[in-house]
Amino acid sequence: MMRSIYDDEYRRLLDFMLQVREALGITQTSLARRLRTTQSYVSKCERGERRIDVIEYVRYCDALGVDAAVLMDVFLDHRLGGTDDRAVIIATLLRKSRRRWRARVQSGAN
Repeated sequence: MMRSIYDDEYRRLLDFMLQVREALGITQTSLARRLRTTQSYVSKCERGERRIDVIEYVRYCDALGVDAAVLMDVFLDHRLGGTDDRAVIIATLLRKSRRRWRARVQSGAN
């Protein structure tokens, strides 16, 4: 499997993550503070100059206040022909997050 920051699918994920960050009204500087890093680091990640591993992805989502599994689920739906409308993306994130939270509560998971 090719591991490249130039992969089209990886670029689509980064674009989606940036779109979600902007839709949530969070700046790169604010996100960097939450991640305890620099704005430059966030910028390099979003531009694809620095590859994000799975742990960094989870931390990024945590810093946005979004469940990492839900964000990935919405991304997978989005890439299959979903909308670019930020309001729809955020509404989908919220709906799926609530559904996931309810399922965890009902199963007794923390």
